[in-house]
Amino acid sequence: MITEEKLLEHYMWGFTDELDSKPSPVFDDDLITKAYQLGRDNAIIGDDVRSIDYLSNQEILRMINNYGTTKN
Repeated sequence: MITEEKLLEHYMWGFTDELDSKPSPVFDDDLITKAYQLGRDNAIIGDDVRSIDYLSNQEILRMINNYGTTKN
């Protein structure tokens, strides 16, 4: 079971890796991958959309769960 804490940890890992221009690791779990990639994406978006930097943990977790899905 993947905990919320672990998802937030990988989100922040992705966020800081993007800021530090580090390469992305490969993960065995799709949800962990989504958390990490969302962190990377938000690091880029945060330059133009300051509210990204002030998301709560619950907002981040909701975004991770919806990341990569589209609504018709």
